[in-house]
Amino acid sequence: MNVETIGESGPLPRGRHGLTREQVEASQYRRLCTAVLEAVGELGFAATTVADIVTRAQVARRTFYSVFGGKDECFAAAYDLAVGAALEQLKDTVTGLEGVNFADRVRISFEIYLGVLSVQPAAARALYVETLAAGPGLVEHRLRVHERFADYIMAVARVGIRDGDLAAEPDRQLIDMLLGGIDDRVRACLHTKGAQALPELVPLFTRTAIAIAATPPA
Repeated sequence: MNVETIGESGPLPRGRHGLTREQVEASQYRRLCTAVLEAVGELGFAATTVADIVTRAQVARRTFYSVFGGKDECFAAAYDLAVGAALEQLKDTVTGLEGVNFADRVRISFEIYLGVLSVQPAAARALYVETLAAGPGLVEHRLRVHERFADYIMAVARVGIRDGDLAAEPDRQLIDMLLGGIDDRVRACLHTKGAQALPELVPLFTRTAIAIAATPPA
């Protein structure tokens, strides 16, 4: 979830800029989402204020409240937007590759995803640690994101079936277990080694995903 893909740095140019109202609002929305991820990742969810968000986004407070009802709503929107951007990048890059076997598709997926997280430590912490501190308001969002990642893995598996690398679709329940383990290991790495060490998890995640994908539904 590349933060730079969901936000734009700096405010809009002053005076006439030739942008439509919709383009201005979209820019403000993305910049606020980027800002809340950075603020929450650096300061923690509880300590982050609306002032922290609008200062980083270089957006007026009244603009913030014209878009979001509060910090919780902004963070939830940023979470959804960042994950959506990450999944689109993975789909475009990985499932479209030609002449690549299933094992390599899995490895490349983790290399891309963990590589992006590793160079954006604030966003990584916001999305994997502070989402738990955000309370019940983000539960639905986390569940939806879990399903979207499971759908992505199943899509990669179907490509493997198409190419003859897999005999059948993997057990969806085991995919759920895989994603729970990935979340746990990412959080542990962030706590103990920092985001820069996340790419070290690629071999473990790859081996586990391949083993699970080879296990058909019970």
